[in-house]
Amino acid sequence: MNPIKRRIVLETIPFSVEQLDLEKNGVPYSQPFYRLISNDWVNVLPITDDGRAILVRQPRAGVLKSILETPGGVIESSESDPTITAARELEEETGFTSQRILSLGSIYTNPAILTNRCHFFLALGCRPATERRHFPDTDEQIEVELIDASTLDSMVRTAQIDHSLSALCILLASKYLKHPSPDTRCSQE
Repeated sequence: MNPIKRRIVLETIPFSVEQLDLEKNGVPYSQPFYRLISNDWVNVLPITDDGRAILVRQPRAGVLKSILETPGGVIESSESDPTITAARELEEETGFTSQRILSLGSIYTNPAILTNRCHFFLALGCRPATERRHFPDTDEQIEVELIDASTLDSMVRTAQIDHSLSALCILLASKYLKHPSPDTRCSQE
């Protein structure tokens, strides 16, 4: 697929809508395509020293209800590394920090209509920030919930956690939570 013509038809936060006229092998498609242009995102599964997951519940306009999910957000243009965003979003949305943030990989969020990737992280040894520097945006209404990490898989399977990127973050982190190696183990103090 090759673009013949592009134009932004809507600029908003956190994305822009682009109309594309495309061709394949020199033959134009009969209708335009639209895609959402956005910076990459992060999702982070925070785990406390005593094995609790720190999740957030917040209202989501797409489904018009509050959703239980892992903390996450958009990588700001000033942030050069997704790990920096993961640490910022963790503190911003939960009030917790971590000194051990592990990358779990990244994927395209929905390549049919979105241009960005989501980067997944596991944050271990999370503790309340002693000198908090990041706070939720003024429009965010976030409730923090601490949940026994051993119940996360069941919560995904029973749709108690039904945010797809959060579910994938939990799935990617599960191998570290079930069979931790010495450098990723959650200490039981």
